[in-house]
Amino acid sequence: MALNPIAQRLLKLPRPILIGLAVVGSLLLLMGGCQLLKPKPKVDPYRFAAIERGDVTKTVSASGNVQALVTVQVGSQLSGLVSQVLVDFNSPVSKGDVLAVIDAKTYASRVNQGTADLGAVTAALAQQRAALEQAKAQNEVDQAAYRRVKSLADQGFASGQALDQATAAVKRSEAGVALARAQIAAQSARVAQSKAGLEASRYDLGRTQILSPIDGVVVDRKIDPGQTVAASFQAPVLFQIAQDLSKLQVKIMVDEADIGQIREGQTVKFTVDAYPDETFQGAVTQVRKQPETQQNVVAYAVIAEAENKGGRLLPGMTANADVVIDERPNVLKVPAAALRFKPADMQSPTVVSGPPGGGGGGGGRPQAAGNAGARNGGGRLLEQLDLTRDQQAKAKPIFEEMRAKMMTAGQDPKARRAARDEAFAKLTPLLKPEQRARLTAMQGQFGGRGGPQAGKTPGVVWILKDKKPWPVSVRVGASDGSFSEIEGDIKPGDQVIIGGGPKPLPTMRSPFGGGSTARPRT
Repeated sequence: MALNPIAQRLLKLPRPILIGLAVVGSLLLLMGGCQLLKPKPKVDPYRFAAIERGDVTKTVSASGNVQALVTVQVGSQLSGLVSQVLVDFNSPVSKGDVLAVIDAKTYASRVNQGTADLGAVTAALAQQRAALEQAKAQNEVDQAAYRRVKSLADQGFASGQALDQATAAVKRSEAGVALARAQIAAQSARVAQSKAGLEASRYDLGRTQILSPIDGVVVDRKIDPGQTVAASFQAPVLFQIAQDLSKLQVKIMVDEADIGQIREGQTVKFTVDAYPDETFQGAVTQVRKQPETQQNVVAYAVIAEAENKGGRLLPGMTANADVVIDERPNVLKVPAAALRFKPADMQSPTVVSGPPGGGGGGGGRPQAAGNAGARNGGGRLLEQLDLTRDQQAKAKPIFEEMRAKMMTAGQDPKARRAARDEAFAKLTPLLKPEQRARLTAMQGQFGGRGGPQAGKTPGVVWILKDKKPWPVSVRVGASDGSFSEIEGDIKPGDQVIIGGGPKPLPTMRSPFGGGSTARPRT
């Protein structure tokens, strides 16, 4: 039997090459057979959830500790042996009550010594005053003698020497008076010094009794009778007293990403491990500006006050708190998964280029085919809408005009949004129903018509229409993590898609340097 020319050429090839070709052909046949035998994957059914009306509360979660409003640490300024401890843990105390007593013998002896010293210097002061009176009397005698001698000297009956002696005696007595007065002043200072020392000793004696500075409850006791207190550069803490446990404060640490939403007066709801089924409530009273950094995480302390009815909350308990940022009662709400859902054909195809520096021009970085669209005159957006040639010709000038207006708008978000909305409005009459549905979904991704309103952001939910996902534009408000508030052309009871449906094929990298595009799997 004659062979065709190709077979004749193959037979002329060396034997090793023929064996290699046979092996490759066998592998290809085997792979093809496996693909034929492989069952076709089933399409996951869509999962739905109903739009419902209810309350949505936006909160910021944090943890912290329960603390007393005022906690005073009571210490001792004196060193000594503790002779008595008159209170224990949980003892109620009033301001001025004696908490403990330090042995007062040493300080009492100092008071006695100070009293004796004061008596001695007081007696010396009396002696100095008597000496002053004596000096004054002597001065009066010398003054009289001087006057007599001077009168006689004027009449020629007394010599000049006698007059000089009388004058010197007057000066000596005057100096004696001045000296006595100076000694009295010095002794008066000694008396004042002794009084001050005695007063200090009496203060120290009074400090041997440790008194409560406030009305409250003893929450900590650090001493026992017989223990020695050593007060040096820092007063040792002997007791901790919490004031008025009928009200407590919760100190919670809020992450820096959430602290901007916290304001004074906001409601705080918290639980403690001791009563896991009960929620306590308070209000934010202080947002401290001092940051606290732990393990490179920056947080800020937020203080909230809460009533402690029945005294069940105790200082030190761990509080798991939620700060209420926003409350929306009786609104339309939808599961958060509905806002995240996107049909397979609306998920942006990913083009993965070859190795860096290879073909495809992508440098190995994935690019979303539906990325904003406006940066290249709407080219990518036109690709997602799957326009016909005629539609593309009419849409191209619309997007060129949009791009020019966006460049003129610069970084002004309102002007850019207005240019985009205007382009979408002009494009809508050119589209078929399915294309309009795609455009509606894109509007939700790009910011929606009219942009945010009253604190709400644009979004899209999907319903099933004619057995196909159909987008509905909504405005999204507050969210509690599970449900989000929405407004739009939708009503309670409507079923929205939260998952399931066809999935896109995984993206494969081309081994030859080119790109490959993932296609939806149906």
